[in-house]
Amino acid sequence: MTEGFRPSHPKIEIDDDPGIRAQIEALTGELSQQQLAKWALIIAKKALQYVDNQQKYDRQLRLAIDANELWQVNLVSGYQVRQALARLTKLSATTTSSIGAAALDCVRWAVASADADENALRASDQAIKLVNLTQPNDMVAVTAERQWQYDQLAGLAANIQQGLRRML
Repeated sequence: MTEGFRPSHPKIEIDDDPGIRAQIEALTGELSQQQLAKWALIIAKKALQYVDNQQKYDRQLRLAIDANELWQVNLVSGYQVRQALARLTKLSATTTSSIGAAALDCVRWAVASADADENALRASDQAIKLVNLTQPNDMVAVTAERQWQYDQLAGLAANIQQGLRRML
């Protein structure tokens, strides 16, 4: 846990499992921005199934995800990611359902994690909002999603530690 860690509250109103969220937030302090962006995109790709049908195969959606992935390996700049993000924001304006909008918001925050690392946690929270919309009043589903998110993040952290040990 990072020194001075104090769990924050989600920026959106959601029914959540605050215990697992606090664990996630503590673990995010141990990872780089690129690693958090990778985690956020894992979450966002799961949310893609809820994007409105007419947007699911939109080129701008794929380009925004690609921009973040390329940024993670230093092949595009943050400016280029922000340009892709702006096009994704325009796509969001055409969404026709609250579920589709929540899914696109999850993707937008994940892509925006290239701009600021705290946006990865916002993508995570947005995925919980999506669960709240698709499975209302189902705390078991919320806890399952949060646990899955934590497991993905912990797996990334473990892989990084294992890779560091191999380098030494």
